Amino acid sequence: MRLLSALDAFDRRLFERLTREERRLVDISLKRLSNAANRSLLWVAIAGLIAVLGGRNERRAALRGIVSIGITSTLVNLPLKYLARRDRPPTRRGDRPLPISLPGSFSFPSGHSASAFAFATGIGLEEPRLLIPLLPLAATIAYSRVHLRVHYPFDVLAGAAIGVGMGLASGPLINAARQWWEPPSSASEADGAGSKRLILVVSPHAGHKEKLARARRAISDSGLQVAAEIPVDDLARLPGLLRQNGSRPPIVVAAGGDGTVGAVANAVIGTPTLLGIIPLGTSNDFARSIKIPMNVEKAVRLLAGGHISDIDAGRLTRDGEPPRHFVHAAAAGINVQFARFATRADLRARFGRLTYAVAMATAMKERPIFNCEVEFEGRTEQLSLVHMSVINAPIFGGFLDLKLPGAGADDRTLDVVMIEHLPIRRLLRSALYPILRVHRPIRGFRTLQVSQLRVRTPEPMDVTLDGEIAGKLPGNFEVVPAGLRVITSPSFKDQHR
Repeated sequence: MRLLSALDAFDRRLFERLTREERRLVDISLKRLSNAANRSLLWVAIAGLIAVLGGRNERRAALRGIVSIGITSTLVNLPLKYLARRDRPPTRRGDRPLPISLPGSFSFPSGHSASAFAFATGIGLEEPRLLIPLLPLAATIAYSRVHLRVHYPFDVLAGAAIGVGMGLASGPLINAARQWWEPPSSASEADGAGSKRLILVVSPHAGHKEKLARARRAISDSGLQVAAEIPVDDLARLPGLLRQNGSRPPIVVAAGGDGTVGAVANAVIGTPTLLGIIPLGTSNDFARSIKIPMNVEKAVRLLAGGHISDIDAGRLTRDGEPPRHFVHAAAAGINVQFARFATRADLRARFGRLTYAVAMATAMKERPIFNCEVEFEGRTEQLSLVHMSVINAPIFGGFLDLKLPGAGADDRTLDVVMIEHLPIRRLLRSALYPILRVHRPIRGFRTLQVSQLRVRTPEPMDVTLDGEIAGKLPGNFEVVPAGLRVITSPSFKDQHR
């Protein structure tokens, strides 16, 4: 309480200093600007201009700006103001009345400041160049609330910080909403998908039976036909089924999560077979990377009218063994322990969406160290690690929709993440940075972008491929450029098309 009292006293002294002098022209200008931002009308108008005058990216930026304002206003004007219950500054200063009507709500935090910085942050994360005009405008409106004597400085600073935080947090909401707003592709948009017949590959161990039932209904409603349905652990039947179906074989559809998609991709890679995806898993990171809708019905409609893209895959090879391919990521170390826990059907049934969080907490608790030698681009290094990921597709974190900077599912490279044994606080910090979209190096946390990587270990080690324990080290990783023909959303832009 003593600290709060000291901060309040400092805030009031700062307020007195900033509002000491009357400046008529500045008062009038800031009053007009501040009033224009009432109820966020100024930001709505700017968003409208950006959407009308810009392209797809600008429209997405405008939408994110408005969503950022919406969640910020709800947070600030409902719980926060009533929790703080701080009174507004005095209505008069000597013989000077307020130059603006005093709002009826509490003072802390400033809603104008929060909305201004939420809008600027949301826009800037999508289109950074728009920050050049928007940040000064947001800062000016925030300052106007102190200058016009309706907020104390700390009210404004707190509002600005909240706005930035909500702008950062708006990304997952936008991505979830887009799955519902994105218009379905029509069959006329098909880029060669053509075939109305499907071979459906399902995971008998998946805990999404209701979603699979919805997928079957949607397939029937879309005029598609299931020529065969096989479990993912019976993929040896797939080549025979494809041969039996003539010169125009069915689309092979992986109905499941990353593990199912990776297993099907391993069976069809390097062939003309067309791969479709119905995301029924927990994370669906590969599907998110190529902009497959998370809504089951929309994903099914995409099978009849999507675009065809040439997508990279990763390949792990070991001496004397056939290669094994992956679409999202291969990993050793922490992720293997995580997978052992996260893929247990009984625990998925028990914890539901919390399974991954519980599994990660369990894996992070021990963090055993492994020694390895990595060779890439003519260099060899000896390392002691707790984790290594070799990533093909950039999205991770499921519904959080986190992205590895500079990575793409068709960029013809693999992204490698190597983590040394770190204190738990630094590991947590490294996990937090992607959520906050902070790109800052962390000691003991290293990334590479390569086309090939050789990893040698003293003893054989398990490796997860697309979340399933399905390989071992030592081995060689390499990218398979354009190895898969995949039905993608029209919004996915094939870099090499």
